[in-house]
Amino acid sequence: MSLITIDFETYYDSKIKLGFKHQTTEEYIRDKRFEVIGVGVKVDEQPTVWVSGGKDKLKEFLASFDWGSSALLCHNTLFDGAILSWIYGITPAFMFDTLCMARAIHGVEAGGSLKALADRYEIGAKGDEVIAAEGKARLDFNKEELERYGEYCKNDVDLTLKLFKILSSAFPENEMKLIDMTLRMFTHPVFFVDDALLQERYDELKEEKEQLLEGLMEKLKCETTEAVRKRLASNKQFAEVLVERAVEVPMKESKTTGKQTYALAKNDEGFLKLTEHDDPTIQQLCAVRLGTKSTIEESRIERFIDVGKRNKGRLPIPLKYYGAHTGRWAGSDKVNFQNLPSRDKKKKALKNAVVAPDDHIVINCDSSQIEARVLVWLAGQDDVVEQFRN
Repeated sequence: MSLITIDFETYYDSKIKLGFKHQTTEEYIRDKRFEVIGVGVKVDEQPTVWVSGGKDKLKEFLASFDWGSSALLCHNTLFDGAILSWIYGITPAFMFDTLCMARAIHGVEAGGSLKALADRYEIGAKGDEVIAAEGKARLDFNKEELERYGEYCKNDVDLTLKLFKILSSAFPENEMKLIDMTLRMFTHPVFFVDDALLQERYDELKEEKEQLLEGLMEKLKCETTEAVRKRLASNKQFAEVLVERAVEVPMKESKTTGKQTYALAKNDEGFLKLTEHDDPTIQQLCAVRLGTKSTIEESRIERFIDVGKRNKGRLPIPLKYYGAHTGRWAGSDKVNFQNLPSRDKKKKALKNAVVAPDDHIVINCDSSQIEARVLVWLAGQDDVVEQFRN
């Protein structure tokens, strides 16, 4: 099997918010302003080549390789693999990713950028020509600028292959397969989204919010919803509303007085838990207090619907392999399919909206307390394992 190492260079512009700092990977690639400037390609040990051109030219070039018997290698294959699939309709036989491998080897806290890893292993220096490319479409480059950008891209490709040779020397084969599977869930989605079901739940949430606000306006003697928000901005009044609804008010130790005080700031752990409370009314109260228009459930529903619209009804599943220090997957692209609500019948609409293709079914598994269970088993704490079993 041939190994084809690839790196795409694409248009980005922070001024119009096209780029990773402002958009998810899926939003970025699906944006109508998205453009591939060029691509660096290396087949096995052959010299790396740089090709720049319009979509048809690049599609013809990329299709000339025997992908049915070739593996794809990138640094952040979630990105480059999605471009290869979504823009050019290409499916490699296997996918490798040095970014995923580096997280597993060095941990999530270590620098995972190609530059950081190239420096760590002293395999070469990564250039910075990408900085000068901000806001420049392909046709904005002159010949010399495009050649320099091409050399920068080719160097990235060579660094990626060098890095792969180092990381793969003792990397378990079964973990390679997990990386490939994880990447395919995003780059080659098979699930569909039931947007009608989600829209029904979304409308229901809006109605619940209106009813809640009307009740709060009367209760707090406010004439407008903005006045309600201002009243709820008071820690004391917000805490009183929580107590009336039999919800424990989160507390913390004050850094100035050392005494217990309300943990109701927007970044307090206790308050963040309230924003994801099982009771949608509590979520709504938190949303009103923050002055936001949507609860977390509403935002998720909106995101699912929008993703489906951009992907012809399909639902790419973005998960970050070895995203947590324990080795488990982590959510990505502002959504985590690992923690969709399942206990509340109404909020379960998100899970129920994930639809399998024809002649397939979805099996919903809940690995409850999985990290605690695995840890005590690994530690040989048989008495605790037995408690979990019972």
